[in-house]
Amino acid sequence: MTRLIPASRAIAVATGLVLASAVWATAAETTTTETTTTEVKPFHPTIYAGSTIGWGEQESTGSGANAVGSRSNMGWGVQALARLIKYGGLQLEYWSVGEARHNPAQSDNSGHLDGLYLGVMPILPVGAGFSLFGQVGPVFSGHGDNVAGGGGVLYAVPIDFLIRNNMDLELRADYKYINVDGGDHLLTFGFMLGFHK
Repeated sequence: MTRLIPASRAIAVATGLVLASAVWATAAETTTTETTTTEVKPFHPTIYAGSTIGWGEQESTGSGANAVGSRSNMGWGVQALARLIKYGGLQLEYWSVGEARHNPAQSDNSGHLDGLYLGVMPILPVGAGFSLFGQVGPVFSGHGDNVAGGGGVLYAVPIDFLIRNNMDLELRADYKYINVDGGDHLLTFGFMLGFHK
């Protein structure tokens, strides 16, 4: 046997539910919520130019009479970066790992071990002005042509004057392995100044 709820009782239950919902909604409206807003700097395609200085090492090569030991020197680079999208750009760099070591297997043993690098630079912003980057591309030098790869960290320095004038200052820590003349390492620190619309 089915038991029916009288109409007056059903109206009372429905009214109670409506009033409870109204009280709950009013309480939710009067509760204050504190939110913190962080201003997100919009991305602008930027052209950077800068330089770095640090340490360069040429790995040892060969064996026996043709053995050439490793050599550490002051290394440096001059970079131009076209950061066309937020997550990457194209980089052109003139680099040097210092004075070239004497190699009996080569006829030209004078000057510096230096050359030109052209590569892609994927960039991952990680917050608080810091970004991680990678780099890979071909290198061209008087000691041979091959490939280079590496990575590093960028830090966007928040200087109001530069920001108001459509410029950026980035500090840079950079490691690059250059696969030329037995392998070379370049660890440098420096800056890049960027210009955008």
